[in-house]
Amino acid sequence: MKKIFTAFFAFALGALACSAQNLDTLIVVKTTGVSDTTQTTVLARVDTLGPVSDGRVHLDFDIPFYKKIKRYAHDLVGSFYVGSNITDSKAPFDFSPQNSMEFAFYMLDSKTFGRNTFSWGPGFTWRNFALTGSNLMWKDDTDGSIGIGGYLDGATPKVSKLRVFSINIPMLYSCDISNGFGFTVGPVVSFNAGSSIVNKYIMNGEKMKDKYKNVHCNIVTVDAMVQLHLKHFSLYAKYSPMNLMDKNYWPEFQTWTVGITL
Repeated sequence: MKKIFTAFFAFALGALACSAQNLDTLIVVKTTGVSDTTQTTVLARVDTLGPVSDGRVHLDFDIPFYKKIKRYAHDLVGSFYVGSNITDSKAPFDFSPQNSMEFAFYMLDSKTFGRNTFSWGPGFTWRNFALTGSNLMWKDDTDGSIGIGGYLDGATPKVSKLRVFSINIPMLYSCDISNGFGFTVGPVVSFNAGSSIVNKYIMNGEKMKDKYKNVHCNIVTVDAMVQLHLKHFSLYAKYSPMNLMDKNYWPEFQTWTVGITL
């Protein structure tokens, strides 16, 4: 009976060893019976992560149905955004979407796990909002209030724009559905570092420009952005539920932006 048990034990060790992959080290297992010695050869891979302090041999067998975790892909990606700003502002502070543009650049640190990508990083955005009609915006030097009115007599209006420069931190999730087609969603935190009003017109045949700085934008705003990836470029839309401008000086309005990403 002891010989049968010994043979069965040796056979089991041999079968387990044959299922291992990347075999590196030859290990000899000896079992001793009553009147003879049976020697069984077993192939296994010794753990090479470092020396074993307890003096024992650590075996690392590959399990066929176990899928090992792969490292993620790490990329630094730059994206350029061009869009049109649409607002719900009312006259006389109504802005023209055709002349109200957004330009943005993001440098994103992206980590990809299979089809999923998580991105974040710094960015810069230049937004401008152009008034419709022949009105212009101006800033009162005494109390900083924002007013609106007409150009001087004899002036030919060109454009009156609100300009805002922002430092951004996008935090985005992307999914690659198939062959470069997918979507991206996430918030964009904006630190609005500067704002101004610029009025351009022609007076007596000369090009004129009036500029008012620090026209009361809110320091921090958060936008929600979604992108639709079309392999070689993307379409994006962004909604700004927060007031970009300080409502103590400006009328309240929300902003939507639609455009293209390269």
